[in-house]
Amino acid sequence: MSVSRPVTGLIALCLIVGACSGSGAAASAAPSEASSAPSASATAAPSASPSASPSVRPTPSPTPTPTPVPSAAAFSLDSTVWWSGYVIHVTGGTYDPLKRILKVEATFMNTATAQTEVSQVGNDLKVVWNGQFMPPSVSPGPVPVGATAAAEISLQTPKDFTVAGTVLAFGAPDEHQALVPLNGDPATSEQPTSLTVAGTLKMGKYAAFAVTKGIVIPAACIGYPDRIKYGPLKKDQVSIVLWGTATSSDPTNYAYIDQGFVLAPDATTSASNPAVSFSPPPRGTIRDLGMCFAVAAPGSGSYTLTMHESRSKASGTFKFVIP
Repeated sequence: MSVSRPVTGLIALCLIVGACSGSGAAASAAPSEASSAPSASATAAPSASPSASPSVRPTPSPTPTPTPVPSAAAFSLDSTVWWSGYVIHVTGGTYDPLKRILKVEATFMNTATAQTEVSQVGNDLKVVWNGQFMPPSVSPGPVPVGATAAAEISLQTPKDFTVAGTVLAFGAPDEHQALVPLNGDPATSEQPTSLTVAGTLKMGKYAAFAVTKGIVIPAACIGYPDRIKYGPLKKDQVSIVLWGTATSSDPTNYAYIDQGFVLAPDATTSASNPAVSFSPPPRGTIRDLGMCFAVAAPGSGSYTLTMHESRSKASGTFKFVIP
């Protein structure tokens, strides 16, 4: 009995060791099988690589349209008026809307008997637009008798100014005006009227004045008998201008003609402006002397011209008719 108990124990120990060995082999075999079997990830079909994202191009901004810069616009005209001794021909101009500068080109022919300065026209010229009367500047320049000079009329205009509807107004509304619309409408003005007039006034024994020609003008006279300029005149008056020759037949003395005036159809009198002051030398002559009389418009009817010589204290008369 004592022998069998150790054997039994030995057998049990061997069984335990065998079981342990088997489990170890199984354990060692499992990894081998696992390592020899392809992994799921290895046998699975390789997944397609993610496709590259399509390139996104930004929508180009539209090319900005440049804001047009206003440029000076030219306009043409062919308008002619008579005003204060000038034949004014307006030929056109330009308007710059960016700088708001109006420029008008014109020529000025001097019909007076004295040299003038064209820039002085600016004293009585207005650019009329939208109820506004704006004084422009006129470029300077002398205009000899009978000559023509070019000049530029310029103005800094108000906001929103347009050439259309703009008028050049020479003279005030209560004066004889000349109007030149810049849109090409007809220009308007009053014109001088030539007179057919001739006759001689005798003043005493020696002095005389021979009237040789005349004119009726919608303007006033300024200056001297041999150098008369013209200027604005109220519209209810006109001027009668008479030219002639003063003589003295006295062999030793000057004559002095110191007065000249007309009796008008309405029984009013008008003295010459410029004042009469003619001094022909002994047996001498002074030609192209002018007298100017402001009378009621339109100036038609019968007139009597009276002139006086100082030394002889004598007067002479001459009658003439304006149709």
